[in-house]
Amino acid sequence: MNIEEDSIKIAIADDHDLFRAGIAKILQGYSQFEVILEASNGKVLLDKIGTSLQLPDIVLLDIRMPEMDGFEAATQLINNFPSIKIIVLSMHDSARHIIRMIELGAHGYLFKNAHPDEVIESIKLVLENDYYFNDKINSLLQKVIRYKGRNSGDLDIPVPISPRELQVLELICKEHTNNEIAELLFLSARTIEGHRKNLVSKLGVRNIAGLVVYALKHELVKIN
Repeated sequence: MNIEEDSIKIAIADDHDLFRAGIAKILQGYSQFEVILEASNGKVLLDKIGTSLQLPDIVLLDIRMPEMDGFEAATQLINNFPSIKIIVLSMHDSARHIIRMIELGAHGYLFKNAHPDEVIESIKLVLENDYYFNDKINSLLQKVIRYKGRNSGDLDIPVPISPRELQVLELICKEHTNNEIAELLFLSARTIEGHRKNLVSKLGVRNIAGLVVYALKHELVKIN
């Protein structure tokens, strides 16, 4: 979508009414955002999306909610509404929760103490680049993944990728857009998009966020 011209439709799922209302008010203060629905848990979210005349572009999703938590809600969103992008907004700073949400198909992860400006930026970057992790999330993921690799021996053998694919993967992990990568590698944006899709398919991940975790897991790139 053209985020300069089109309004960005957002849904918010959080069981804390005050927090949910606060986020909605912040977003509604920007002309490019339109909060089209709010929900107190995953079930309400899915019910509302299922009966809505328009789908959200982005869902801001909490993890711990009654009746249906964020994990199950993310699973059903990915399976039934794959065009919707998910940004987790949670108090949980456990790498286990972060990795699980990414493996389910979430496109970004923020802590609830994030500054409103970062929430705005994360929405824009997820729509542009298909993922968003800040430095804290990147650092946490790298530490945990490396620890697991040294101590549990559970890292699988990486799938071979070509030097060009590795170049594209490294630039993706550094948050470059398709157009920026195309300029850096002197290729067309369509070619870069083809590489992105091939990498997602070849490495067996759900989206670009999954690519980043795969790259960190196998130490293919460094994110500083």
